[in-house]
Amino acid sequence: MEKEQNHTPLVSIIMPTLNREKFIAETTFSIQKQTYTNWELIIMDDGSDDNTNKIVARLKETDDRIQYHNNGVKRITGKLKNRGIELAQGELIAFMDSDDLWHPEKLAKQVLALQQYPEAGFSFTNGCNFRDEDKVIEAIYYQRQSGAICADFFKSICSGDTGVFIQTVMVWKRLLHEENLFRINRTFTDYSFITNLAQQYKGVILYEVLLQRRIHPVANTKMNWVADYEEHIETIIRYKQAHKLDPVLASKILFITHINLGEEYLSRGMKKEARTAFRASWQYNKLSVVPFKKTAKSIVKR
Repeated sequence: MEKEQNHTPLVSIIMPTLNREKFIAETTFSIQKQTYTNWELIIMDDGSDDNTNKIVARLKETDDRIQYHNNGVKRITGKLKNRGIELAQGELIAFMDSDDLWHPEKLAKQVLALQQYPEAGFSFTNGCNFRDEDKVIEAIYYQRQSGAICADFFKSICSGDTGVFIQTVMVWKRLLHEENLFRINRTFTDYSFITNLAQQYKGVILYEVLLQRRIHPVANTKMNWVADYEEHIETIIRYKQAHKLDPVLASKILFITHINLGEEYLSRGMKKEARTAFRASWQYNKLSVVPFKKTAKSIVKR
């Protein structure tokens, strides 16, 4: 065990980007400040038309651990991440968004955790949200802020009791065979990637806050949040149909998710879409009066 813990495997960091000239240098600096130095950064550009490439070129001049690949316009982040994984030389894979920040100990703590828990296939961490003025706008994702647990997180991730951001994930590359790569049927497929890992392997959660996730004023666009809900729903249905998730639990998750989607639509004044979501929830709990009450609410709400 001591020999294993003294091993310093190469960590390949996959970072898709699109028009992040304002933030990519700061994000890269947070990676360069890692106390764990055996890493490579693979930047996958989704056809930026700002100065992202010029900024990265300057960063590369002083750090040969940084790679830059212009992939043209894809708009499917899963394709970029899969290509990054293909290019990666490391034993371990980590992911980063090109506007977020890591704690300097993030990589070191996760490498150690995966070495301490050889039964785990991946690790993830606590985090917080911030705006450009560095003000934390959401208290930490998990109230607990220290220690680690190795466990089967599949059901709790599916139900939403355990939230995982891809920027906190570290996984052994040897586990990322074809069926474990990112799906490319949607713009955003982080959720299905993470649940797929959790369905097959134990994970290690580090409760220390090691990610700062930047929140933008326009980040919560209709495209983003609707795509997230659709990805969640599609993933749970797939597990239910494949008998990988208890059907009672799956129906409960799908019911709640459709209700939440309807409420989200309603909060934005999108009554027709809200009613569609509320009606869809009924098929997963036909004894509940909630869908009818929610639908009525959407009709009378001004």
